[in-house]
Amino acid sequence: MKTQTRFMDYVKTNYMVVVIAVLGVFAFLSAVLIAWPAVAYIASKFFVN
Repeated sequence: MKTQTRFMDYVKTNYMVVVIAVLGVFAFLSAVLIAWPAVAYIASKFFVN
């Protein structure tokens, strides 16, 4: 029974790590896509006469 409990803890821990990692990637991509027009606007002010 102890082995099964240890295995379930392992599964829960890895599941949480995977969920947090996927949410982190999603948040990073969302931030890049949201900020891209502002970055392009600022860059155009610097590099275009």
